[in-house]
Amino acid sequence: MKTIVIVLLVALDMAMAHYLSRQPTVQGWAVVLALLPMTVAVLSLIRRAAGTLLCCAALAGMIGLLVVVLPLLEHNVSWVYFIQNITVNILLGLWFGLSLTQGNEPLCTAFAEQLHPVMNPLLRRYTTHLTQVWTAIFFLMATVSIGLFFLAPLTVWSVFANLLSLPIMVLVFVIEYAVRKRILPSEDLLGPTSAFRAYRDRIKRQSTSGNTEPSTLPGTKG
Repeated sequence: MKTIVIVLLVALDMAMAHYLSRQPTVQGWAVVLALLPMTVAVLSLIRRAAGTLLCCAALAGMIGLLVVVLPLLEHNVSWVYFIQNITVNILLGLWFGLSLTQGNEPLCTAFAEQLHPVMNPLLRRYTTHLTQVWTAIFFLMATVSIGLFFLAPLTVWSVFANLLSLPIMVLVFVIEYAVRKRILPSEDLLGPTSAFRAYRDRIKRQSTSGNTEPSTLPGTKG
């Protein structure tokens, strides 16, 4: 039941984003609704990194800024969704990509280590390549979004950014799992939801140590 509710809420949010982003003018509540997901994510990161007091100060600053720019955003709400879309994809691309630099551990490898006591060479190579794939996907999604926003009708961009982005991620999950079953031995195979468990375990560990991680779950597999 809980899963069904979550799916319905996500679907409603996607439909609302698609509808609002195509409107030339919206009311103030629609702007607040558009900004809400990113605001919650940013405040959550600030609270974990710097504490509740600074989080409250940041919230007050955001509210003050919103009061000033609200009339402008009411006539340009599509820019709110556009900036959020490319920001999420670029940040996730950087998160994955920077983990591939010398001296760092590829992110998918780190996730896999949460669930595999022993990382054999094949699994390590696979998760390294998977990190590269997800890096490319997120940057490609941001590039396509930018191109469509400026070169295509707004409706076309909105369909891609608001309606197709999540299904594309799910499709990549499915394809990756099929590839994983063909490449990795049975002892290294985990269920399709293993990425969620690995991400959850990593977040718990990072929270305990005081570090932060992006709160958006990308499609990683271990």
